[in-house]
Amino acid sequence: MNYELKGRALGFLLVWTVILFTLAAAVYGTAGNGDLLAREMLRHAPPEVTGLPETEYEGAGRMTAGYLTGREPVFQYVFSDAEGREYTCFQPHEADHMADCRNLIGLAGTLRWITGGLALLLAAAGVLLRKRKAFSGGMFTGLGAAALVFSGIAAWALADFDGLFVTFHRVAFTNEGWLLDPRTDLLIRLMPLNFFITLGTGILVRILISGLVLLGAALIIQNCKTKRQGNA
Repeated sequence: MNYELKGRALGFLLVWTVILFTLAAAVYGTAGNGDLLAREMLRHAPPEVTGLPETEYEGAGRMTAGYLTGREPVFQYVFSDAEGREYTCFQPHEADHMADCRNLIGLAGTLRWITGGLALLLAAAGVLLRKRKAFSGGMFTGLGAAALVFSGIAAWALADFDGLFVTFHRVAFTNEGWLLDPRTDLLIRLMPLNFFITLGTGILVRILISGLVLLGAALIIQNCKTKRQGNA
């Protein structure tokens, strides 16, 4: 592989590594933000729908975030009413599904470190190679490919979010533990479809921002090349 092709490959890989880092970090950060989870639960699943008192949403959200990111060992939330009666919120099969979710969140947590380190190495290699035109060209190609992929996902979500949601779960989980019943399972009442739409939109916005930052970096690198022809 000549230096031009290496430069393009480095630029292309840098874009996708940064995007994967952003995705993994956004997923892990969202899952670990108990206040955010509680706020969106209350917004999309009010007490009259869930049966959970409004005063308990903050605790339930923080417990969920702590469990998903490994800070809490058990997925369960218990609260007492004014008469001292104790309520246990989640059934064993709900906890089993959240254990599957925790594995995915843990994978995202690991992936962010791997992709973050790779992004730094690829950026350094691109600088050392001193093929700015090729490197920026590879970045533009990577950004174009990413735009096609995420535009397709966004179009699918707008046209049929239910279908996208179901497909994701069938791919991500090897069992059907995610098929919960809102009549009996608090977990699905607390996290309805609109809850996931809101969180997913926030993650996509972060990916879009990272793409714009990468685009700006590619343009800067390209302009540096035009001023320093000796680095072609």
